[in-house]
Amino acid sequence: MRVAVASGKGGTGKTTVAVNLAYFNGIDLFDLDVEEPNCHIFFRGESREEAVFRKVPKIEEDKCNFCGICRDVCEFNAIVVLKDKAYTFPELCHSCGACSYFCPKGAIVEVNKRIGKVVEVRSNVRLTYGVLEIGEAQPTPLMRAVKRRMGRKAIIDCPPGASCPLVESVLDADFCILVCEPTPFSYHDLKLVMEVMRKIGKPFGVVINKYGLPFDIESKVDAPILGRIPFKREIAEKYSKGELLTEYEEVFGEIYDRVREL
Repeated sequence: MRVAVASGKGGTGKTTVAVNLAYFNGIDLFDLDVEEPNCHIFFRGESREEAVFRKVPKIEEDKCNFCGICRDVCEFNAIVVLKDKAYTFPELCHSCGACSYFCPKGAIVEVNKRIGKVVEVRSNVRLTYGVLEIGEAQPTPLMRAVKRRMGRKAIIDCPPGASCPLVESVLDADFCILVCEPTPFSYHDLKLVMEVMRKIGKPFGVVINKYGLPFDIESKVDAPILGRIPFKREIAEKYSKGELLTEYEEVFGEIYDRVREL
């Protein structure tokens, strides 16, 4: 079973839930928040890295007749063709290959552009995560490279928000845990993520972190409550030091058991 841990708002405790679920249940962990991965703070060990590339167009101007077909078929405006010059913008390119396919002169070749790296760490659990190159605008190709190393049993730490990276990270999951905190801001963003889950047909439940704050989120949530993590200073202190919540093993065991039931 693949379980994705997501949240609409950043800072709700998504990584806290993901790393402890993986540790206490002995499940491989995949950090798909490639723009800002942090699961490796909790699991240190021997690691190996592999660079990840994607294809982008390069125009060979000695073959180009500047007809503009490549510009016309590009849905993302990644190519500009002038009277006697053509420009490519790799940051906008989605690597679909249409420009090189339709070029009548064969003047476009696809070259590798490094977008980041995948890191595997052997520790208490096997951790795999991606690190996106600075300035790279599209995280999803790197996320797919991380997911290709995923087996049938995994905990997935998703990026925050309710946009394309979240959808990409939960597509292959069997169940989604949505982490929230008892605040109006978290409740607002939780509703957005729940709507996304319903749109794409993913079963989900809710874990309330920082339980005890003076906002009644539980009665407002139209979803199964999987567990509650108390609002305690010691938890925040342990997280800030990269330590697991060893005294809450029962809480995370019950959350996973509840997920399996659902």
